[in-house]
Amino acid sequence: MEDDPLLKFIGPLAGLVLAVVLSVLASAFVAGQIGDDYTTRVTIYGVAVLWVVVGAVVMFWLTRGAERGALSVGRVLLWAASIWLWPVFALHRRAKPDDAPR
Repeated sequence: MEDDPLLKFIGPLAGLVLAVVLSVLASAFVAGQIGDDYTTRVTIYGVAVLWVVVGAVVMFWLTRGAERGALSVGRVLLWAASIWLWPVFALHRRAKPDDAPR
């Protein structure tokens, strides 16, 4: 079991899951504060949750081989901020010329 390649992803996956849970809760809080009717709140919440889930997948894909740190509160908060700002990281990654195939 020690040579299982999935074991190296346990820390990053745990941090990512906790960050998604925090972000979904934050989305629910914000959606509850905005809008007067149920439809508006549901739309805002749905878009926010979709944004977070897409961000989580993109950020995990971008950092899948580089994430080595131990799970900590700071790392979970960093994951949470990253999944909200995922387009910045995706565009930055795409713009790097050294990533181009040779």
